[in-house]
Amino acid sequence: MKLKSLNLALVLCLYSKSYFAQSQTDLTVDLSTQNKIIATLQTQKDLKITKYNSQLIEINLGAKTLFASIDGRYIFAGAIIDTHSKTNIVELREKQNRKIKLSNLPKDMQLNFPATVKNQHTITLFTDIDCGYCRRFHKQIPELNAKGISVNYIMLPRAGLNSPSFDKTNSVLCSDNPQHNMTLAMNNQFNANNVCNSNLKQQLALASEFGINSTPTIILPDGSINPGYLTSEQLTQILN
Repeated sequence: MKLKSLNLALVLCLYSKSYFAQSQTDLTVDLSTQNKIIATLQTQKDLKITKYNSQLIEINLGAKTLFASIDGRYIFAGAIIDTHSKTNIVELREKQNRKIKLSNLPKDMQLNFPATVKNQHTITLFTDIDCGYCRRFHKQIPELNAKGISVNYIMLPRAGLNSPSFDKTNSVLCSDNPQHNMTLAMNNQFNANNVCNSNLKQQLALASEFGINSTPTIILPDGSINPGYLTSEQLTQILN
């Protein structure tokens, strides 16, 4: 009886290892299909190509996700709905990608306004010094911090490179106290002209990678995007 049990356990163990190895192997897309996809997309930067299942190939371009037919002939842009789970698998994957990307950002890529009590939630806000609704949101930061909500700013001067907004934002980032001077700038009270090699261009590139071109835009803790202005009460309700 003990011998039968041992043999059964060994069979199950070998089966599990074999299944796991097969699952790992199944993630690999053959080289010719990969090359077909790369030639179509005309880029290899931040590109990862794996099998999603027996019918679809998953293509990750940084935080952006596309899917392709298993032979690589068709690449699908836009939502793809899993009719079993009733979920948009593109949005689900991109939420995960954004969450991972933000968690790995260098600290100096974000301007942090930390919670003043025990931290309950952390949101990321793409903001613009010259955006009226961004200024309205900024006035709520002390209230949010007091509720245990930390706010990480990523700068998105919508006027683009070498614009007055860009230069003003860069000057704030290059100052000795960026958090304090951001508040001054949001109230038209910051006039310094500081110059340094900030990472403002990388922050703009991140906004582009996430497909964000308007402010304010909030990234919630799960990686989902909430465009537009929210009151403190509305944001708290969403988070809780």
